Amino acid sequence: MNTIKVSEVVYREDLYPRFKPNPSKIQEYAENLELLPPIEVSQHHILIDGYHRWKAYQTAGVDEIPCVITEVKSEQELLMLAVRRNAAHGQQLTQEEKKRYAIRWWDVLPDDEIIETLSISRNTFLRWTRDKRREKEAEQKQRVYDLWMRCETQERIAEQVGVPRQTVADWIANFAEIDPEADSGIFRDFEPELYTVWNFGKATNEVRHFGNIPPEIIENLLYYYTKPFDVVFDPFGGGGSTIDVCLRRKRRYYVSDLNPIPARPDIRKHDITQGLPDDLPVPDLVFLDPPYWKQAKGKYSDDPNDLGNMDLERFLETIGSIARDVKRKWRADHSGKLAIIIGPWNVIGEFVDLPFLCYERIAKYLTPVQRITVPYNTQIHGGAYVKLAKEKRELLYLTRDLMVFER
Repeated sequence: MNTIKVSEVVYREDLYPRFKPNPSKIQEYAENLELLPPIEVSQHHILIDGYHRWKAYQTAGVDEIPCVITEVKSEQELLMLAVRRNAAHGQQLTQEEKKRYAIRWWDVLPDDEIIETLSISRNTFLRWTRDKRREKEAEQKQRVYDLWMRCETQERIAEQVGVPRQTVADWIANFAEIDPEADSGIFRDFEPELYTVWNFGKATNEVRHFGNIPPEIIENLLYYYTKPFDVVFDPFGGGGSTIDVCLRRKRRYYVSDLNPIPARPDIRKHDITQGLPDDLPVPDLVFLDPPYWKQAKGKYSDDPNDLGNMDLERFLETIGSIARDVKRKWRADHSGKLAIIIGPWNVIGEFVDLPFLCYERIAKYLTPVQRITVPYNTQIHGGAYVKLAKEKRELLYLTRDLMVFER
């Protein structure tokens, strides 16, 4: 038992559970101070229990008040003590006040500790926190969906979201249950290309990046060659166009790049010259938009493994090895597609038909399905270059080739 000055008691409304003081109770206590038990304060004289008794001493004009001093390590511990005291004796917390604390502490403290502190039944606790639990489950499901869409493993999803792996598996099974006819709704605002010349405007994704392509190219590939929640693999992630389109059209994506840009944390870092990523699921569509060899030299990085910085033979070997590794990944029972978009390289007096050379390398492993012409959306040759071409009587290219292969 200790005694401190009434004026030294610190009342923290944000830490104290009593929301509506009872004036008549204070007056009653003031007339019977000798019958009152001591108040409880922390080592810093912050009030833990006894608000009405403390006010009674103030009302009676008494300078000192009996108290019990309890050491606390944190404000959370102080609040827990205050609630526990008010939940069990004196002018107890109302059910509404207890409910407020149950909701406030849910998912912060163990359920059993909250139930004991508030002196409530488990059923009452579950009823009060039902909406919070539903809200959290909805948030967890959304997080699981987002990670599943970016092709994270179930083990990693369970670890990141903090739910059992079986729960993750059950939720994913529900996500994947979609009527095949639903794809018409997914593409209801989309007008597919009907011919083998795809002419679009400028790239419209939000993140600027050298080599960005119009997202309509990817959209048409998804429309013709994939189904909802198929896996799309893009090892040349660039500015993230593939991700944006896949999310809009409900396709899962595994997008990587040798040098991912900071603006797109959902692009994984991977060097495709070292083979396919170990954790890559079996892809339904592989989309290759590689640097167009010397056109992109030094544009992306100075890394010698950057396809824009390689000699031609190594560039072509890399394209061929991707096709070979994808074929192995598909095995014999998978009917996936590989699409590559690439344009020729030429300077005045020198021309390299990159589309044809890439076609030769990929066709060693995969069967060609379609070849599409994609004009550039802007004039890519400067005035001086055009003038020189006229003088040399050489043709300038204005298109790229989009080639599609299958096993």
